[in-house]
Amino acid sequence: MLSRASHGGQKTGDASFQSKLDAMPHLRLFVPEEWLREDFQRATGFDAKRLLDHLVQVVAGLRMENPAPGATTKDVPMINLKNLKHAIVPLQHAHVAGDESQRFLHVTLGAGNDTPGRTASVRVQAAQTIGDEIDRFVGDLPGLTSVTVHVQDIDRDRGYSTTAERRKQRQATP
Repeated sequence: MLSRASHGGQKTGDASFQSKLDAMPHLRLFVPEEWLREDFQRATGFDAKRLLDHLVQVVAGLRMENPAPGATTKDVPMINLKNLKHAIVPLQHAHVAGDESQRFLHVTLGAGNDTPGRTASVRVQAAQTIGDEIDRFVGDLPGLTSVTVHVQDIDRDRGYSTTAERRKQRQATP
């Protein structure tokens, strides 16, 4: 959990902020807010929107072994692209080890174990792939000290629901 950064006046370690994050998109790119400004983009060439767009395509290309017994298709998409929600989350006062000259990027991807075959090892491989793509994209970005990726476990038995599931449940209730 990011505890030193803040967004909208709330520290990211606050429970109320965390509950807002849980309701946010599945693919989140956390970026120091000053890196979202046009002057930073002009000076460094870093474009967070382009990076997020690239990561959407990377995630769309992630494959995993087909868990269906006797399936004729060996690999299947890890994520259904039409369900992938994504956003940039600006971070205020985001530093590494208390050093204001050091910044970080952090990505979370909600991809849980509720889908057959989407195991912990599949999520680890996805995190590695996403991290490698970010490393290639950013190059030697001045001030970037750390890039972290967390492919999170979304488990419907632990408090995750979707609009489609809730609609279906309401329609089934007389």
